[in-house]
Amino acid sequence: MSEPVPISLGKGSNRGRHGPEGVASFVNCYVEKMDEDGKMDWPIYAINGLASFATLTNGGAVRAMLALDSQVLIVAGRLLYSTNIGGSPVTQIGGIPSDGFVTMARNRRSPNPQVVIVSDGQWFTYEGGSLTQGSDSDLPPPICVVEIAGFFVFLVADGRWFISAIDDVTIDGLEFTEAQFSADSNVMGAVRGQELVIFGQRSTEFYVLNDGSGDFPFTRMQTASIGCYAAGSVQKIILQPPNGAAVDSIIWAATDHEGTFNGIRVLDGYTGTKISNGEVDRLIRAEPDPTSIRSMAWTENEHSFYAISGTSFTKVWDGSTGKWHDRKSYGLNRWRCQCHAQIGQVHLFGDYASNLVYRSDEDTYDEAGNDIVAEIITPPVHMFPSDFVLDRLFLDVITGVGAVTGSATDTSPQLMIEYSDDGGASWGGQRLVSLGAAAQRHTTINEVSFGMFGPNGVSFKLSCSAAVIKAFLGASVMARKLAA
Repeated sequence: MSEPVPISLGKGSNRGRHGPEGVASFVNCYVEKMDEDGKMDWPIYAINGLASFATLTNGGAVRAMLALDSQVLIVAGRLLYSTNIGGSPVTQIGGIPSDGFVTMARNRRSPNPQVVIVSDGQWFTYEGGSLTQGSDSDLPPPICVVEIAGFFVFLVADGRWFISAIDDVTIDGLEFTEAQFSADSNVMGAVRGQELVIFGQRSTEFYVLNDGSGDFPFTRMQTASIGCYAAGSVQKIILQPPNGAAVDSIIWAATDHEGTFNGIRVLDGYTGTKISNGEVDRLIRAEPDPTSIRSMAWTENEHSFYAISGTSFTKVWDGSTGKWHDRKSYGLNRWRCQCHAQIGQVHLFGDYASNLVYRSDEDTYDEAGNDIVAEIITPPVHMFPSDFVLDRLFLDVITGVGAVTGSATDTSPQLMIEYSDDGGASWGGQRLVSLGAAAQRHTTINEVSFGMFGPNGVSFKLSCSAAVIKAFLGASVMARKLAA
């Protein structure tokens, strides 16, 4: 009989257009590079779990969060809340009578920094526990707010943007400028280092503070014929190349000079390097309402993550590997987290559909009591153009991970194996194999008799929902090519 031959588990999610060309996907798991220092070059780990952090009584879906020194401000439904690093007490501050996209920014004032909140053309100021609605007649209805060097920058849809006084919320009606490169509408603003980035529908402009000799404190430095497709896609991110210095950058859903979606891009100098694959692009283009797209970015376990969510998907890009994976909460087609804030070393995530805030926890293996199903669909195993018989499948996973106490599902965890020979259109051959009770580290997975497959080959689906450590290291098969 032939020797086992290693097969690829893949490195992320990149489904083809139709299925037979490839259905590779990672759900709730991602790769981490080890190279020659480990048993395998690319082990696969499940995502962190979520622990309950706070319930925002009377609130609705969590729309935005902002860390403010030792506290976090949270917009949930039509209310603003504050809490601390422990999640208790939770204080209801006041009303935000809007339902649309929310942006929040703080200035440098101390000891009570000012926070501006913008949504649906309205703006509000938070300071020292109090919330007031802005009513400055010099400011037209803003679409978003960012802060740079103590200035609040308010973007207006018509292409103009206004600035506040330094470390204050007062606005002079003459302190504004507008799109200079092309007659473009504003979509979103962002800050990269000491640069202010103004995204339009078809163009992007970059500004820096000048020496103060002019009438306006910002000077345009550069422009690009690339715009922004969805305001909710824009995120500041700190990239961490494996062998380089950390890079301050921005990720967003971009457009070309005609306003057509042009991929998810990361800001590279004064242009955007495309990071999305074909599957991600198809999902973004198919989203019925681009204004409903939301995103967030955070750094956790030495990985810089960017998550973008639509109505029925959440895709996450890992800056340390350049690979995408899916996140799905139990019973949903998307992840229930849609906004993020960090207090100290605590990562907080707000629920897109409820008034709950969660805390990321590496030692928690579920989502606040709900299963996290880690799932891998492998690239096709094939011997094109020949038929073949697959005699054995060997899986190298971390075993002996069963919980010491708890339900049978967790104390005796199992891995489900299924396969498809039609490009993922259907799955069959379900098998359940043990991952080993606690400390049974020599448990092995060696499954036999999968049968004959044609030129399309076969893809395997590996999944586990138990609240235990889940890690995949590799796979091999023993197979025989059949004569034509």
